[in-house]
Amino acid sequence: MKINQERVLSRLEEIYQCGALEDGTFTRMAYSAEDLKGRETFAGYFRGLGIKPRMDEAGNLFFRLEGRNPALPAILTGSHLDTVPDGGKFDGAVGCVGALEVCQTLIENHIMLEHPLEAVVFTDEEGFRFGSGLLGSSAICGKELSIRDDDLDMYGSTRADVFRTYGIKASEAAKAKRPADSVHCFLELHIEQGGTLYKKKIPIGVVSSIAGVARYELVVTGEANHAGSTVMEDRKDALAAASDFISKVPETVAKYGNPYTVATVGTIKITPNSVNVIPGTCTFNLEIRDQSSEVMEKIESELRSLMNGVQNKWKIQYTFDKFSDHAPAPMAQTVKGAIEEAVKEMGVSYTVLPSGAFHDSLIMTSVFPTGMIFVPSEKGISHSRYEFTESGDIAQGVELLFNTVRRVDNMKISC
Repeated sequence: MKINQERVLSRLEEIYQCGALEDGTFTRMAYSAEDLKGRETFAGYFRGLGIKPRMDEAGNLFFRLEGRNPALPAILTGSHLDTVPDGGKFDGAVGCVGALEVCQTLIENHIMLEHPLEAVVFTDEEGFRFGSGLLGSSAICGKELSIRDDDLDMYGSTRADVFRTYGIKASEAAKAKRPADSVHCFLELHIEQGGTLYKKKIPIGVVSSIAGVARYELVVTGEANHAGSTVMEDRKDALAAASDFISKVPETVAKYGNPYTVATVGTIKITPNSVNVIPGTCTFNLEIRDQSSEVMEKIESELRSLMNGVQNKWKIQYTFDKFSDHAPAPMAQTVKGAIEEAVKEMGVSYTVLPSGAFHDSLIMTSVFPTGMIFVPSEKGISHSRYEFTESGDIAQGVELLFNTVRRVDNMKISC
């Protein structure tokens, strides 16, 4: 059954315009006026279908289309509407508008599922405002929420004041937890945010797992000294030592990882940070991502061994501390299988691939049977105004979501 492609594209554009700022950028930062406008616009589409929105204590929006048996657990599908600064039109929004289109197509064709179907818009997936994301999905899954009323956002506003725009409170957010048996499964349609599908010209990706992420802080301590009068053989240059290590990270990943294993040094700070002083300390963050905990642990071990060699070579000291760790999150095999069967019936080419990026599905896998559908991102670009996905690919992804919803409605689902 075909979905209404033009309607989907029109709604994506209308929601994108909700993030238009005076400086010419497009940003729907969580809890902002632009975000509120986007959420209200989205809710308006459902009101037009006679479906009233429900907001939980964490600010997640739900839109419920009843099934023949309201007592059955609901099929959930959706994503997020908030964006990063000057973000793209498709990240998150495709999954939300796709969920809406599934509901509307069912209604228009007088199709009633056995299970209730709930479209969901998660709260603050991106997390850049307060420094941590996935708030809405974490609350639904009963994760510990490290949030307080006096937390300050990037502008110095308290969380209490910011949350007030949604009408929610930090102290109440944990009440959004849903029982595991209230959800049949969760499906998320999303752009890939990577270049695999685009490069291989494959229109559909069936996600196998979301990569685990381990983050570390390394502090290299050498000796600050005069840059002009300290000869090279007498130096204990913290930055040079750190650079030696950092330059070998890619080859370590290539040797012990796989095509989807990645490691990145994304921040670096030196002291005293003067043009005529040898760096005395160098602090940087390392991140490792993979779909296997064993692979991540092996790369960590090899990099620690490499740092020992750097210590001996450069006569420096160092610390190597893990400060964040998310285990890989495999999709439920039954849900993944349902997506594959649905795409085969459509006669569309696809591949099974992991996700290197975080999504609400990462958290949802911990409690509910979860599956993800990817559509291509042109040139792998995302989190950017230049993010683009072809109209036909979006329509095909939404159609696959529709067909998968109908398939899982008649399945026994397990994690």
